[in-house]
Amino acid sequence: MAEPSRTAPRPSGAGEMLQLLRDGQPRTRADLAAATGQARSTIAARVDLLLASGLVAPSGEATSTGGRPPATFAFNPAARLVLAVDLGATHAHLAVTDLAGAVLAEHEEPLAIADGPGPVLERVVVLGRKLLVETGRPEGDLAGVGVGLPGPVDHASGRPVNPPIMPGWDGADVIGTLTAALGAPVLVDNDVNAMALGEHASAWPGVDHLLFVKVATGIGSGIISGGAIQRGAQGAAGDLGHVAVPGGAAVECRCGSTGCLD
Repeated sequence: MAEPSRTAPRPSGAGEMLQLLRDGQPRTRADLAAATGQARSTIAARVDLLLASGLVAPSGEATSTGGRPPATFAFNPAARLVLAVDLGATHAHLAVTDLAGAVLAEHEEPLAIADGPGPVLERVVVLGRKLLVETGRPEGDLAGVGVGLPGPVDHASGRPVNPPIMPGWDGADVIGTLTAALGAPVLVDNDVNAMALGEHASAWPGVDHLLFVKVATGIGSGIISGGAIQRGAQGAAGDLGHVAVPGGAAVECRCGSTGCLD
């Protein structure tokens, strides 16, 4: 039996229309009406809302088929900024990007995750603010902060869950700490999940199933199945490093088990 085809839903609200425009292609109101099936009055209201937010900007005029050329609109990636934070076992790598992912400023330095959430997150705030200064943009332009951690994360709360190489981080309120300091929404995930999502979106958007493996201080993977990231019940899906190797030496791992792949 043939598998049923998956049809992407048509954009409905202003947020969905923004996602449609994020490819950067200029579109007229008529183009948006054709793509969404919505009435022109609805399209006009949504376009006006996006223009007011700065997330969409006028981009010129389309070729006229008679009469006044219709105005075109396109995604404006410079409207806001994103702070990306990659925390590894022994390093911190931060970057400020525009909404299309173009890097505007970045910094990397040694930083031990074992120092604990207090010192590490304090340093992240300091570095994040310095990068914003480098861009010449105010903190109010920060749309969000994305954080990758080298251990299992409860995605709903953003709190690490018994991370083997992160002493003192279990249950740490990473979202609360960074939101209070930077005044922007914060999303926290396992670092390899974030890498898998990025690879899927940028390089393999048409692939439904993907396994991204990271080999660094530890070994982990991000699993895309059915087009969606699979985190597992406790955020540990893809944690290959702590799978016991058949016939491996009975060496105790830092997680407390023996014979782990790490």
